[in-house]
Amino acid sequence: MAEPKAFKELTLADRFIFYKVMQDKELCKRLLEIILDVEIERIEYPEGEKTIEVRNDAKGIRLDIYVKDEGATIYSVEMQAAHTTNLPQRSRYYQNLIDVNLLGRGEDYRMLNRSFVIFICMEDIFHKGRHIYTFENRCREDTDLVLGDGMVKIFLNPYSEMNDVTPELKNFLKYLAEGIAVDEYTRKVEEAVETAKRDPKLMVEYMSYYADQADRRAECEESRAEGMAEGMEKGREEGLSALVETLKTILPDFEAVYAAVIKNEVYAGCSRKEVMKYYESTV
Repeated sequence: MAEPKAFKELTLADRFIFYKVMQDKELCKRLLEIILDVEIERIEYPEGEKTIEVRNDAKGIRLDIYVKDEGATIYSVEMQAAHTTNLPQRSRYYQNLIDVNLLGRGEDYRMLNRSFVIFICMEDIFHKGRHIYTFENRCREDTDLVLGDGMVKIFLNPYSEMNDVTPELKNFLKYLAEGIAVDEYTRKVEEAVETAKRDPKLMVEYMSYYADQADRRAECEESRAEGMAEGMEKGREEGLSALVETLKTILPDFEAVYAAVIKNEVYAGCSRKEVMKYYESTV
């Protein structure tokens, strides 16, 4: 894993700084207004990296920003500077888990809140040259017909020359890409970023945050390796059992079966005891 970026070099495009800066209620609310081109009266105070779990065997999610407005609309916003290849699938999973988290047992489905899952990317993941890609469920046969399930997914790209967003959103995305603050909002964000980077407590927290992320990745890699090893061992055992069962039907005795098994490159190291276990258990 790469070494962490120096704390003084962090920008809003880094998740840690984005998470800290967007804990400012007014900055977060204004960002939502800029992205969606709407007015929001108020939002509940952001829950930094909210974790949503469904059941023990399900993959939980950690959200950078999770807020609710005065109309109970849910907004999940995540800064995504890397590992963007699976974002369409992740957006589906995020939105589904948000719904499960919102709806209590026995409640009517009509109680589900309207929700937006927003990924701020540092690349054009769809390669169409747009600043913004907005997805909602529509009828294929009549694209004017919207399903009305209240789910919206948005992906932002700061590297575009299109005139497809408001000047305010274009300014924000330009700030992300180039670090140039050109209007009131981006100057406020820049000031918040610089203030955060002057806080020695946040520097210590950043190093702890990075170490925690590294530990999580290591745990995932270890679990994946263990799962692969278990799968390979199970496959080997099932293969050996099937081989012994087949050989038993065509060879006269155990010695002949064992000799045939260890001639197989995959099972050359098998012990007599291991082969006997499957020889005796086959019918």
